[in-house]
This record gives sequence, C-alpha cells and structure tokens, in this order.
Amino acid sequence: MPLDPTVTPSPATAPRTRRSTLYLLRDTGPSPADLRAALNARYEHDHSFAVEDLTVGGAPALLCHGVIGHHRPPDWTSAVHTLTGRKPPVENRTSACVLLLPVADDVFALTFGMGHLLLDQSRISPGFGFDFVLRAAQPDAIRQVTHSLMDARGRTDRSSAAQGQHIRAFPIEEYGEVVSRLVGTLSSTELTIGKHSRRTAQVAGTDALKIHLGAQPEDLLHDLRQIRAILARRSPAPEFEAIARVRPLKNGDPRRSALEVRLDDLLGASADTGSLALAVPATCLDQEDAALSYQVKVGPIRRLMPSLPGTDDILELLDGIPPGRRLEALTAGYIQMHRDEEGTDPVSAQVKAHKWIAAEIPLGSSRYFHHEGRWFEIGDQYLEGIRSEVDTLLTAPAGCPLPDWSADLATEEEYNLEAAKRGYLCLDRQLIRTALHPHGFEAADLLAEDGTLVHVKQAASSAPLSHLFAQGRISADALRNDAQARAEFVRRVREGRPGHPVGEDFTPRKVVYAISLKSGKALTTKNLFTFAQVSLLQAARALRAQGINVSVVGIPSVDTSA
Repeated sequence: MPLDPTVTPSPATAPRTRRSTLYLLRDTGPSPADLRAALNARYEHDHSFAVEDLTVGGAPALLCHGVIGHHRPPDWTSAVHTLTGRKPPVENRTSACVLLLPVADDVFALTFGMGHLLLDQSRISPGFGFDFVLRAAQPDAIRQVTHSLMDARGRTDRSSAAQGQHIRAFPIEEYGEVVSRLVGTLSSTELTIGKHSRRTAQVAGTDALKIHLGAQPEDLLHDLRQIRAILARRSPAPEFEAIARVRPLKNGDPRRSALEVRLDDLLGASADTGSLALAVPATCLDQEDAALSYQVKVGPIRRLMPSLPGTDDILELLDGIPPGRRLEALTAGYIQMHRDEEGTDPVSAQVKAHKWIAAEIPLGSSRYFHHEGRWFEIGDQYLEGIRSEVDTLLTAPAGCPLPDWSADLATEEEYNLEAAKRGYLCLDRQLIRTALHPHGFEAADLLAEDGTLVHVKQAASSAPLSHLFAQGRISADALRNDAQARAEFVRRVREGRPGHPVGEDFTPRKVVYAISLKSGKALTTKNLFTFAQVSLLQAARALRAQGINVSVVGIPSVDTSA
C-alpha cells in the first residue's frame, strides 16, 4: 500500500537530523530493476510488502515497506496458556522499511525498524560503517570498542568509556585481535549534524553505519555525498591504523565462496604446498600436553594416530574425496585427543576437523587466512609489522647454548636427554597437575642452572609451534600464580637434580623457545606460518608484561650420516 505523501511535519517543527541506520550496497546499479534486485524478494512475494519507485529530493529512489507477522500471536502465548489457562489476545506486528538511494556510482540503503531484513544480505558492503568511523571519528573520543581474539576461544570483549577516551587506552592487542565495532564522536565534518547542532554527534560502525543524517531530502542527499567523499579521500587516522589491518569475513561475504574453493583445491594437493598447516585449536591447548593419541575422522575413514597429525596425514585421508567436497568432509569430520594410546579415554571434545586447518590464500590484491574455521583479510602493513617484530625476536642473542639436532636424535625426548648432558635438567613430559590445572601442564622441557625455562620443539611445519608458544605462557603463569604448581615444580627439580639452586619462592625470569625445523631450513619469518608468528608475539608480550624475558633460538639440524 503506497504511503500518503501529504502527511508531513511542518518545516518549523521538523527536526534537522535523525539518528539513522545506513548501509552501502555493492554490485547494485541505479536503475529501478537493479534496485529491486537488491531486496529480499520473499517479503514482497510472501508478506505482501509494498515496493514503490519514487524520487527523493529530485533523485530516483526505491521504497519497500510492510509489516512482519501481521495477525500472528507471539510464540510465548502458548506457554502462558499452558500455565494459566488464558491466552492473551495479542499480536506481533513488526514494521520494516528501507529506502534505496543511488548517489553517483553508489547505492545507499537507509533502514527503518527491521528494515535491514528487507535487503539481500549478499549485497551489503562488509565493514562500510566501520571504515567510515575509522576516517571520521575522533581517536581521543572513543566510547566503545568490540574486539575478539583471532582464534576459537570465543572471547569477545566490549569495552566502554562513558565520557570517551583515546583508542590507545582500550585493551586491544596489536596482533592477533580483531576490532569489529567502534562507537565514537564525530570530528568536524560538513555533515548536516555538524552545521546545525552544537551537541556532540555519536557515530557507530560495523557493516552498518549509525549516524545522524539530514531529515530533509536535500540534507539527506548532501550527507550521503559527504560520506562518499570522506570514504574516498581519507585514510584512517594514524591512531586507527593498527586495528584497520585485519578484517574478519562474515558468513554471507561472497569472497568466502571463492576462498573455500581455493582451500578445497589446496586440500587436494598431493603434498604439502606450504600454504596449509595443522594447528591445535585454542579450545584444546590446555589438554594437548596430556594427549597420547588422536582419533581422526574424515569422510568414511576413522583413524587413531599416536601423535598430532600432520598436514600430509590429513591430505592422505582426503585422497578419496572428490573435488569440491574435501572441505565439506573436514567440516563433517573431527579430531579428538585421548590421554591413552588406545584412544579410549578422551581428553578433549570432538572438534570439527576444519577448525584444525590453517591456510594462507591470496585472492586479488589481498591475502586471506583460514584459522579455526574463520576467514580473515590481512593487510600488507599488518604482515610487515608482524615480521619486523618477530625478526627482532629471532635475531636477538638468547644466551642459552644448546646442542645441534643431529640425525641420530629421532625424538624430542632423545634431544632433551642429550641436552641434559650439557648441564640442563630434563623435565620433558613431566606434567604438573593442580586444582587449577587438572589436566596437567609441562613446566618446561629443559631447566637451565640459572632458572631459565626452555621449551623445545622439532617441527615438520610451523603449525605445532602455536602450541609451543601457548605452553610457555601457561607454564610461566602457573609457576608465578599457583602456589601448588610452584611447590610441585621445586620438588621435582630437587628430585631430579639435588643441589639445584632453585628456591621455594621460584619465579620465572626467562623463557626460551628452542625450535628446530625438520626441513633443515633456518628459523626465519619466511619459514614460519603467519599465525605461528602471531602466537609468538602474543606469548612474548604476555610474558614480558609479567617481567619475564623472552628469547627464541633456532636449533640447527645436522646430518651425521656423511
């Protein structure tokens, strides 16, 4: 039913601006047919929503409006009837409206009520509102930040400041954390709100932009043109550059389909291409030390493995899966850790197998990462920042002499025992269990005479290293803050090395990560998977924040057969 155009507020009482929700549409042309194609057609077909071609301020536009759930009682009325014998005579009536406005080469969608439901979700430009806030908000007047770790721990934090504060005051990690929503105060702009009001204008950005826009047609079109100009001519403020470098892709993002096709192709490779890695999900890190076997199910095959499966193991299981179905097979399958070699005593849940797969995939001019079931777009500056900081860690002297990894040392246990001949105490696989750590943690592989904790790993790829770095954090935190863990650690040290100078009040002062790549390659940022580097930086910063020195040393692999 068309709206009555004659009912309008008088110019004297009409507000100059209105708090609005705005989207930018992509792959949408300005013609009436193109605008209609950007709508979710089922609301017109199934709910009799009205769709009207009209003009706003002399510009062509499209309006869609209607009521959702007309004459339908809410779901809760049946529960009330069961409890009381009475059924309240109420109805759910949710109104929704969207106005599509072409401006130059762009099409904006102004939504009212539940109007966002009326849009074809694949047409919504991801991060539009967030990108605008990065360019138009004051860095020192941020009211709210929503940020989450780039892993599967599910931790999402929303930090608020009633009066607004500088973005640097919010607890955001520079690497490994994604900011998904910003709420702040507009800086000086040519928007209608800035010209006709002295009050502070708040703006919030995700995919949508919540902002005061002109309430009159001419003012609204002016504001949309200004928004286009701000996005086109400005870069994010320098204070925002760090959080602008990583963007998670949402489920409806069309780039996901292309990326998943490429990932499926990588999973069909006959050998590890270097673009894939298998990494322990964060939800399993606390239990990994106790795992003695891994139950892996991919497609129709279920296999028990005595150690963490490698990329080649997963590729082998996928060998019989047809192209286009490999990623689906991983999503339907799982990997589960067990604390016994027979695979009968689970120590973790059955975690979907695709969440154990990490991948780096270029697409167009950008680089994307699949990590624990999620896709992330990574900017070049972000990668450069990671590599620069990791390079500093890799090249700094560790002051921790260790033997080379000769070919006759087949396992980490053999290497650690060899290192013990050089004065280190071997603590490999000696789990410490406490009330706070019931599954147990490994304090270190080696303990130096001066109390340095050395964590050792030989890796066919860099994927297992994320666990190594997390292990160092867990160990140091437990030995600093868990008196039961510290007492058990001291007891074991004195039992293994009577006369060792470790004291009852032992506190970790230095952690060394000692790494040998089976390929024989040197330990450099070129040979480390990107997310392993992110995990290293997170661990190093967390440890340093506790006053613990962190070093990384590469252990050369030496062939003694010649």
